[in-house]
Amino acid sequence: MSAKSEVAAGQSGVVVDIAGLHKSFGDVHVLKGIDLRVQEREVVCIIGPSGSGKSTLLRCVNLLEQPSSGTVELLGIDVTDPDVDIDAVRTRVGMVFQAFNLFPHHTVMGNLVLAQRKVLKRSKAEAEEVAWANLRQVGLGDRATFYPSELSGGQQQRAAIARALSMNPALMLFDEPTSALDPELVGDVLAVMRDLAIEGMTMMVVTHEMAFARDVGDRVVFMDDGAIVEQGPAAQVIGSPQTDRARIFLKRVLDPTHIDDSEIGQTEPDDPT
Repeated sequence: MSAKSEVAAGQSGVVVDIAGLHKSFGDVHVLKGIDLRVQEREVVCIIGPSGSGKSTLLRCVNLLEQPSSGTVELLGIDVTDPDVDIDAVRTRVGMVFQAFNLFPHHTVMGNLVLAQRKVLKRSKAEAEEVAWANLRQVGLGDRATFYPSELSGGQQQRAAIARALSMNPALMLFDEPTSALDPELVGDVLAVMRDLAIEGMTMMVVTHEMAFARDVGDRVVFMDDGAIVEQGPAAQVIGSPQTDRARIFLKRVLDPTHIDDSEIGQTEPDDPT
């Protein structure tokens, strides 16, 4: 089953439209006036140091965090409108977290079928057919009867992706999906995400995997201190950043053993969220 959504974006082709987005946790101003649009079929990779607001931005997109001000539109629907049916909107958005968030008491198949039956009201037969297709797509066709505890971390994350795809989302949000994995397991998850991008899935990806961002992303957004500092084509931002802050960050990430004397003392804050 193709991961491509059955639901089209608005006539403009804009899937996500964020305007003037602010988010504070107490006295900590985490997002400071974010403006960002994501087009249908576009892969936008969000990079930046810890504490820059990347994950908070992603969580504001589907209202897992309530913005302090500003607007977020998904498929032409203002999700910050107090009267919006956010549960209905969320059925069109798949999210994959750092933690796998699978139900430990359900098999892999059970995890994929549950939301389809409860939310989309699919029959058991239809839900299982969709689940099988998505398990095969992520390379887990032989793991349907396994419980999460019987899977490796990479397999659990691929199962989480298959679960999200089973809801036929118009948009996929990935919040550092490989950060909790052993290095040797990262490639399998990134390969699944690459395939989704090739198929045309609209994706917002918070990641520290610079090779993935460069090779798969249509656009890279660099954030620092709650703001978008730089954005543009992936190869340009990663290969030839235009701002000093992006250059320093990427040098540290791409060449971690090299530290300029001028950079000593420039520490990165812990992520408040």
